[in-house]
Amino acid sequence: MNYKRVVIGFLASIGFIYLIIWVPRFGGLFKGELSIYQAFFGQARIDFGHLWRVILQVDILPLIICFLLTPLHVLVRTHRWALMIRPLGRLKMIDGYSLQMVGYFSNTTLPLRIGEVIRGVLLSRRIGASKSAALATVVLERSLDFVSLSILIAILGFVYSFPPEIKRAAVILSVFVLGMVLVMLIMTFAEGPMISKIRRIIGTVPGGIGDRLIGIIEHFTSGFEVLKSGRRYPVIIMETIIIWLLYAGQELLVLYAFRFHIDYPLIAASPILVAFIILAVNAVGLSIPSAPGGVGTFHAACIFSLALFGVGVNEAAGFALVIHAASVIFFISGGIPFMWREGLRLGELRQLKENSEAG
Repeated sequence: MNYKRVVIGFLASIGFIYLIIWVPRFGGLFKGELSIYQAFFGQARIDFGHLWRVILQVDILPLIICFLLTPLHVLVRTHRWALMIRPLGRLKMIDGYSLQMVGYFSNTTLPLRIGEVIRGVLLSRRIGASKSAALATVVLERSLDFVSLSILIAILGFVYSFPPEIKRAAVILSVFVLGMVLVMLIMTFAEGPMISKIRRIIGTVPGGIGDRLIGIIEHFTSGFEVLKSGRRYPVIIMETIIIWLLYAGQELLVLYAFRFHIDYPLIAASPILVAFIILAVNAVGLSIPSAPGGVGTFHAACIFSLALFGVGVNEAAGFALVIHAASVIFFISGGIPFMWREGLRLGELRQLKENSEAG
């Protein structure tokens, strides 16, 4: 496991949690006006009593509907993934749903989003494909999410002026996505020339290591075969749109649960647009390294996005806690039965990832 990345993720989450709760006043520390404690913890940003009252006043019905949308978007995502897998083998919906839930459970409870790797390893066992090919389908699925997020931000940019911080993050994300897409297209449509060049570079490595690496690359590229099948594009695109609509629907329902569409004029003017903007900012926030489940980074993104529409920090923190808790509760409580179905225990999840790296 890459412990350096784990530490960076936890430190990032701790830093964001600190900035959510307290207002640092380092200037007073350097001037000798404040003690170290006063500089770091002397001014609270969150009033926990107020925060608790905000949460207690939410409408339950929209939250219940929001919770029920989660298994629905997992179902749509499962069908989309099954279409991407089709060139490698057929995956039953119940089996695909099970693997998705184990992946979500792992991402929620373990660092480094290793649920994606675990999902790929379990898929290779389920359909009898190589690990590298199965992992390629997971990479393809997540790449489609990044591409669609970039498109969503670009569309929203025509009707809403994002703050400079979000624009910079969106540019970085778009460059990353473009590079990822180009690599996948080259590996799919220029596989022969690419493999030949790689073979000339590493094929002479002694001990059969070069041949083994080439074999892994060839298997990996087979996971992108669905890109050659244009007839599946319309369904995949349609289901991607449905997934984002369901995500935005959850944001909208929680806005209604907190009555933000009544209390804040900027949200009342266009609650659906606001839901999509919050969704886009939250998705960018989740791309930042963090502790398992996006703790801290997700909450900071929620508070930042709601502040754009005049929502106070306590109300926004309540929103972030509730919508995050809804997904965490579902993925943990729903993931455990599917782990049992796959014959897994919690301690085996990390071992699956390590075995995939060794294999």
